[in-house]
Amino acid sequence: MSQGNWGGGGPGGGWGGGGGGQPPGGGGYGPPPVGAPPGGGYGPPPGGQPQGGYGQPPAGPPQGGYGQPPAGPPQGGYAQPPGGGYGPPPGGQPPGGYGPPGGQPPGGYGAPPGGGGYGAPPGGGGYGPPPGAGAPPGGPGWGAPPGGGYGAPMMGSQGAFGSRAVFSGDGGKLFATYLLYAMAPIIGAGIVVAILFGTGAAIDSAAGTGGAIAIPFMILAGLVLIAAMVAVPLVFMNKFLGFYFEALTLDGHRCNYVGTAGGLLKSQFLHLWLIQLTFGIYTPWALVNLKKWTYENVEVGGQRGRLTFEGDGGTLFGTYLLGMILTYCTLGIYGAWLANDIFAFYWENTKLDGRGFAFKKDPGGFLGTYILTMLLSYCTGGIYLPWGICNLFKWEAERVA
Repeated sequence: MSQGNWGGGGPGGGWGGGGGGQPPGGGGYGPPPVGAPPGGGYGPPPGGQPQGGYGQPPAGPPQGGYGQPPAGPPQGGYAQPPGGGYGPPPGGQPPGGYGPPGGQPPGGYGAPPGGGGYGAPPGGGGYGPPPGAGAPPGGPGWGAPPGGGYGAPMMGSQGAFGSRAVFSGDGGKLFATYLLYAMAPIIGAGIVVAILFGTGAAIDSAAGTGGAIAIPFMILAGLVLIAAMVAVPLVFMNKFLGFYFEALTLDGHRCNYVGTAGGLLKSQFLHLWLIQLTFGIYTPWALVNLKKWTYENVEVGGQRGRLTFEGDGGTLFGTYLLGMILTYCTLGIYGAWLANDIFAFYWENTKLDGRGFAFKKDPGGFLGTYILTMLLSYCTGGIYLPWGICNLFKWEAERVA
């Protein structure tokens, strides 16, 4: 018998041929190429003297290993133990090569499913991306999971701009408020002052007292004018706050202003004088005080105390002073940027039930809306102004989150 055969026939230690112990059907992997060295192969043939190799092959066909041996005579080496190396591939004989057989799922370091090893689970995977770059979210590989991947969620807990604050005021209602609580009292006070002046002058002229009677009437007229100058703005301001907050909705809750003109005067009287005495420098502190007092008199969803303001005048002072200087130097153009800074200061220091707000600045958008309001108000003799003011309030609310 020839040396190193798997079967009984053929010289030179071939892979196949008849003989005892050969695989069913005529032998293992087929005949070796011509010129195979004697004694080679993966082990000795059954029933004879072992002629090298690392051990007896298992009864039956060899099981797997690293795949089909390269073309040419086998050179011995790392024959696997019975059952097969790192696990045989499914479906019988390996089709050859060191890589995965055709049709097997990609990835992994070892055999495909069914044979164990370090390979990836069925369906792809491993350490690389799934087949087909750009797999949809939710699949294996490097793709982001559904709903945002590694990116931050939109807007976090603040909510979208324009959803938390909604202003629904109507210019017609504001126009009626303006007529009733601003124009009518001013016109009425002017009529009273004119009557007092005329009456005093007429009586004094008729009596020939040389002004003795006219002077008391002039003093009385002056007092009426001063009272009108103080009372009319306060009354109108109080009604204006009522109009604004009644048209404002915060986080789905309607607001309601319950302050009075007397309370407004009491809270602001000293601050108004301080503005005059400091030539306007005290204005930031007066604005903060007004905002705090106003929030204390606003109901949100029928409850007071839910709306609070935490800003301070010192923080606003730098913004206000620089903004006024730049507005003056730019002939009023920078006023749009100053208004946005003040809006941001107000909203970012406002809290509803302890939850803060944010404001998205848009000086260009504000400037366009403001210029349009002023032009239309000028062309209509001031009649359009209430509608323009409502548009500015809506513009502001749309940028609150």
